[in-house]
Amino acid sequence: MRKLVIPFAITLLLTFSCESTEDILNSIDHEVPSIEFDNDSIVVNAGESISISATIGDESGIERLEFSYGDWRINEITDLNEVETGELYEFTTEVLVPVDAVKEWEEDKYFNDATSIKIIQQYHPLELKAWDKNRNVKKACVYIKVN
Repeated sequence: MRKLVIPFAITLLLTFSCESTEDILNSIDHEVPSIEFDNDSIVVNAGESISISATIGDESGIERLEFSYGDWRINEITDLNEVETGELYEFTTEVLVPVDAVKEWEEDKYFNDATSIKIIQQYHPLELKAWDKNRNVKKACVYIKVN
């Protein structure tokens, strides 16, 4: 009788003491931060300075922000490791539109079937990336058209 009770007790103990995969996945943060620009499409004149604002939100807090656009040599990194951000963080920056900013250019758009088309582009995509405390990342763009 003892030979049956001990293996049964061990099996019962192991069954109820282990977490299921579903329990583990539910406890992990899979949510990416939210990014909402005050105005995500702006029309400006070359040489003007514009203010760009966004609200970034995440339950675990924001860890890092990177605002960039290579054509205008913009690369602004904000490290918030040591700052208590809470669930919402207000991001604001000033951007000086270059005097020689391109107003219109052609781009090739490629499709999965290896075909492509030419697109006349007029909006510059300035990208904001936000990482939360669990290293989930979200990318969003504000689009600038230069007159």
